[in-house]
Amino acid sequence: MGTLTRLAVLRGRKGWSQAELAEAAGLDVATISDLETGRTKRPRVPTLLRLADALGVELDDLLEEAS
Repeated sequence: MGTLTRLAVLRGRKGWSQAELAEAAGLDVATISDLETGRTKRPRVPTLLRLADALGVELDDLLEEAS
């Protein structure tokens, strides 16, 4: 499972929609959608940090591969 799928899993654990995560992270819904669908291949570090913070996880947790 890659980072993009991991984002969707972590978002789902919080019970959030893409819009709710976008609001919590201060990002556009399109950014969340692009990350989860793979349209964005190389997300910027500041974006990943905002997502990790909003989800209440460490950056490593967001980037780790699920077994």
